[in-house]
Amino acid sequence: MRHVALRGVVCMLVAYGLAGAPTWAGSIYTISDPPVDFQVIDMNPFDGIGDTGPFSTFADALLGTEGEIRSMAEFDISGLSVPPGEMVIAATFEVVITATEIWGLGVSGETPDSLAVDGYVGNGLAELSDFQAGDGNLLDRVPTPSPYIGQLLSFEVTPHVKSLVAAEEQYVGLTIRAETFGGVWVMEGGGYPKLMITVGVSYGLGDLNCDGLVNAFDIDPFVLALTAPDAYALAYPDCDYMLADINGDGAVNAFDIDPFVLLLTGG
Repeated sequence: MRHVALRGVVCMLVAYGLAGAPTWAGSIYTISDPPVDFQVIDMNPFDGIGDTGPFSTFADALLGTEGEIRSMAEFDISGLSVPPGEMVIAATFEVVITATEIWGLGVSGETPDSLAVDGYVGNGLAELSDFQAGDGNLLDRVPTPSPYIGQLLSFEVTPHVKSLVAAEEQYVGLTIRAETFGGVWVMEGGGYPKLMITVGVSYGLGDLNCDGLVNAFDIDPFVLALTAPDAYALAYPDCDYMLADINGDGAVNAFDIDPFVLLLTGG
């Protein structure tokens, strides 16, 4: 059955005599050196509630035996323009490691195995309460088994940013922390910390060339996504091959062929 269905898709492509359409690129908004960045320390007791600070610098991420330091950043997104018919489709938070030798709170030069970023609703103020506001709201983590000076760390924060933009909040709050014992410096400067937000058209299932429509132009990229995802990513860098997961089971495979044909033909 799957071979018959796939041959049917290919035959439709031949019958239409159409090739893939060009893709649309999104607009990228970069916010560097946020207007509000600071540090908060949790200690005495070590309970996840900030009790020392805030200190007016974005400096390090440290987890020791006697407490924890988190660097906080609040990015002003009030000037972000999202055109009608578009939405936030990607957002990344970037920091650069500037030093790996940290002492204090029970840490003596040790480095953590990973760093994590938590999110919260910022208010444009450096406050102790922001430590607790961001506590436990994990957005992404990056392994740092052998951190080095100049290392760029990129965290995926799309769902958090998308929700704050949709709610028309003014500030995106992000806090970076060490997940295991140790610490590293991620001091501000040189354009970091940085928040990069991509705004573009929200594409639906079956729109494999990302032109905003589901039609015969999607046949060729569908076959490519089904048979060679890496090649699809190169051919359509602004699209997501999971748009070929028509039946919504979390995988792109032969079970998506018949639903794609139905979607394409309106059956």
